[in-house]
Amino acid sequence: MKHVEIIDGALNSRFEIHGVSEEVFRRVFGSKDEVYLEDLQESLQNDAAFWDQFYAQEVERSTVVGIHGVLHTHPRAKVTIGV
Repeated sequence: MKHVEIIDGALNSRFEIHGVSEEVFRRVFGSKDEVYLEDLQESLQNDAAFWDQFYAQEVERSTVVGIHGVLHTHPRAKVTIGV
């Protein structure tokens, strides 16, 4: 079981931690430990059955010893710095 922290980017965000199987973890993260939903293949983004499985087991934060991955469900911020 891998623990994944979900960050949705909202101002009133509630940081959730979900327990997922090794197989589910590999499908989302591959060899990474942090991903943005927008960077995943569109077919995976739209696979409702997969995401139902992904979100099936929320873990009580006080019981978690470590986080294996971070999933950002909001789009990456587009920031430019002018000189």
